[in-house]
Amino acid sequence: MSNELNVLYQFDDNYAPYAGISMLSLFENNRDIDELNIYCATMNVSERNKQLILENADKYKRHIIFLDTSKAIDTIKKLNAREWNNSLATWMKIFVIEELIGKISNLLYIDCDTLVLGSLRELCGFDFKGKAMAAVIDSLGFEHLDRLNIKINKYYYNAGIMFFNLDYFYTHKDFYKKMLMHLKKNIYRYQVNDQDLLNDFFNGNILRLSPQYNFQGIHYMYSDKTYFKVYKKFDYYSKEEISYARKHVKIVHFLRVLGNYPWEKNNFHPLQKLFNAWKAKSLWNNIPQREQTRTLFFKIEILLYRLLPKYAFLSLFSYVKHLEKKKSIK
Repeated sequence: MSNELNVLYQFDDNYAPYAGISMLSLFENNRDIDELNIYCATMNVSERNKQLILENADKYKRHIIFLDTSKAIDTIKKLNAREWNNSLATWMKIFVIEELIGKISNLLYIDCDTLVLGSLRELCGFDFKGKAMAAVIDSLGFEHLDRLNIKINKYYYNAGIMFFNLDYFYTHKDFYKKMLMHLKKNIYRYQVNDQDLLNDFFNGNILRLSPQYNFQGIHYMYSDKTYFKVYKKFDYYSKEEISYARKHVKIVHFLRVLGNYPWEKNNFHPLQKLFNAWKAKSLWNNIPQREQTRTLFFKIEILLYRLLPKYAFLSLFSYVKHLEKKKSIK
């Protein structure tokens, strides 16, 4: 088996420190991978942060490649793409992979709001079973399938971890071009940006990954009993799969909890202690917590989360999300 893994991060200067902290956890917990190549798709990142990222990798004798993103950024702007967290950077992974097709076999995209807590060696020489990519099901996105009118695939996947089979792109010569044409035609429908593209265009062409590789924050907020009681009617992993993944997490994905990330002030994120521990080990250990202006909606949500029993709050949360998605379909 090949002992090489290619990894992609995308970020602007605001997210550069969190990308660097995630990379630190990747390096520390993957010493057993001989060749670990890190590709960085950046937007307006300072030379200081670039230097820290290089220094971070150099300590572990790992290779950083900063990709030329100028073409990707131009394309994103021409598409009038919707921002995510006040940035267009979320789209870059879709466009920068073009220059890597034919050069590397596969590429593991990892979001910045993650920590790599275990070895990813099993992904070296990964068998995609003929699929174009592999991903983990989103823990809260089930009803997006109705909004996108997706019929073939019963799962809605999370785009925080995307494992691209670039050999598939290479052998299917027009596949990447078809993806771009599909995006241009449908981008106006996409509310969750590249995640909607993932589930729409790649529908039926995604291999389901273990939740170990994208263990999402909600599973730290609620017990498995509470989660599955609320979301029992949706197609997801089994209780046994989630229970096993919880004990053997490879990549933890923070996602926003009650409107906040674990690096923001006065957050209620269940993983803030874990994040702070890794931050303290990093070259970004002195950066302050970010200010966060909470909307009235999130203030009410936090209050209800603190007052209501967990099952009652999650049931209410699920119902509100259902109404929002139902309204968006009309």
